[in-house]
Amino acid sequence: MPTPPPSHLGALREGLRLLRRHPVLSLGLAVLAMGLAQLGPALELAAGAGPSLLLQPIFGFAGLLPLEMYFIPRLQAQLDAETLDTPGNPATGWREAFDGRWLRTFLARLGISVVIGLGLLLFLVPGIVVLTLFGWAPLRMLLRGDGLLAALRWSQAAMARHWLRIVQAVLAMILVALVYQVAASWALDRLLPATDPDLGPGALLRLKHPAFWVFNFMGGGLNLWLSCALLALYQRLEAAVAGAGPAA
Repeated sequence: MPTPPPSHLGALREGLRLLRRHPVLSLGLAVLAMGLAQLGPALELAAGAGPSLLLQPIFGFAGLLPLEMYFIPRLQAQLDAETLDTPGNPATGWREAFDGRWLRTFLARLGISVVIGLGLLLFLVPGIVVLTLFGWAPLRMLLRGDGLLAALRWSQAAMARHWLRIVQAVLAMILVALVYQVAASWALDRLLPATDPDLGPGALLRLKHPAFWVFNFMGGGLNLWLSCALLALYQRLEAAVAGAGPAA
């Protein structure tokens, strides 16, 4: 009876180890994430937007855009170069490679996210399929320099063979994030004054109350860890493909 392939859950621990390679940089990015997260309510106030559960995530995304667009991908590129030193992302030239790739990588990620979002909103299953098969394409473009079509083909071929263990690890990461979110929401409910349950705390309260700064800092650290864990998981998938590992 063949031995089943090992789990990829170790990517969660490897993500923490990657994050600890540069503690000062990681701390600085967590502080930056905290500040950018507070831009959301500041933008709401500047725009004169009233309380709205629809507008809150839009302004929040706008505030975090520099982090998601540039700083986190740059950290991933640096860590990948330091740990693997591949021809596509060499340790001696990763900055130049990153500078030439980050914008098109972000645009590809944004486009794929829109397709996934529409699929989840309208049909659910197609959105999940697109995410599963093509979700690695932007990271492939960033770290190995593939074009969009080549990255999509690589992601599809890799996930078609190794999807089960990859999905298992991703679900474990999502579970950690959900546990944190539930714990943070529980704590905020007890720390904040009573607010409209339909609209939540207003922009001024979210901007001024120290609890939001603290939890945005912790959420920023969690986001950095998730990004490093996904990098570790991608490296595992790449190694399995290169070694023609057994299918999941």
